[in-house]
This record gives sequence, structure tokens and C-alpha cells, in this order.
Amino acid sequence: MEKEKKENETEGLVKGVNRLADLVAYQRGSVVSRTIIDKQTGTITLFSFDEGQGLSEHTAPFDALVYLLDGEAEISISGNLSI
Repeated sequence: MEKEKKENETEGLVKGVNRLADLVAYQRGSVVSRTIIDKQTGTITLFSFDEGQGLSEHTAPFDALVYLLDGEAEISISGNLSI
């Protein structure tokens, strides 16, 4: 079952070059996510946020990397605002 889930998450990815912005859909009024790598050592998840949307405060077992492809964001880590 877990293997099927991982295969479904990577469905549509083409070996070679992919434009990250093309791998996650935009939806008005929503946050859309797509996991493109899911390993025991960490995950890579793409997010698409509509204006005013965000993630709730949470903890994660791995370090986080934020790479903005388009737009602007306010990011708070451990209560410290970074822009």
C-alpha cells in the first residue's frame, strides 16, 4: 500500500527536466501541495498558495527549505518573522 501511494505521488513526473511551477496546480482560495520526493531522510513538497492562504504553525522532523518561484511570502520560523 505504501509503495502504491509513493508511485501515485510521483505520477506525471517525467524523468529529465521538469518546471517546478508546472508540477503543482493553483486553486483560488486554497493551498495545494504535491509531494515529489518522499524518503526516510526527508521529503520535498511543492506548495501553491492563493493570496492570504498559509500553513498552520507546525513542527517537522527535518530542516525546511523555502524557495519562492513566484510572488511574495512572509515566513515565520520559531516565532521569528523572516521576509
